[in-house]
Amino acid sequence: MERRCGKRGWLAIAVAALALAVAAPAAGKVAAEKSGAFYDIMVETAKSGARSTATIAVTGKNGYHCNIQYPWKLTLTADPAIKLDKTVLRKADAARFTERSVAFLVSYEAGAGKTVSAELKLSLCNDKQCQMETVSLSWPAK
Repeated sequence: MERRCGKRGWLAIAVAALALAVAAPAAGKVAAEKSGAFYDIMVETAKSGARSTATIAVTGKNGYHCNIQYPWKLTLTADPAIKLDKTVLRKADAARFTERSVAFLVSYEAGAGKTVSAELKLSLCNDKQCQMETVSLSWPAK
């Protein structure tokens, strides 16, 4: 069941969508995909000059939706040659956070041949239950 957003909620969603579009001017490349019984995760990367971005997007499947009450958390680790803007992103840092999908935007500077790793704590629910999981992700840094 979709929750209704007030005017401020829709404005926040529109601003987040615009931020995603501006932050990734070059066409993105799918760097990693992961699926579970109740979610799909896609990591899409882009590079603009010396800066790189990765968008980690989670959507529910099989009748599950993102649990907006759960304290989602993305913890990043990388080789010292990679300069991450932040190593921990929480629910408030998400570029998009709705029952339909959750997306985190990770910004960094990296040399070729390096890998960024992440641990994502998430929760998705259906009408009968909520599932919580910690998912390990990694993608090649551009």
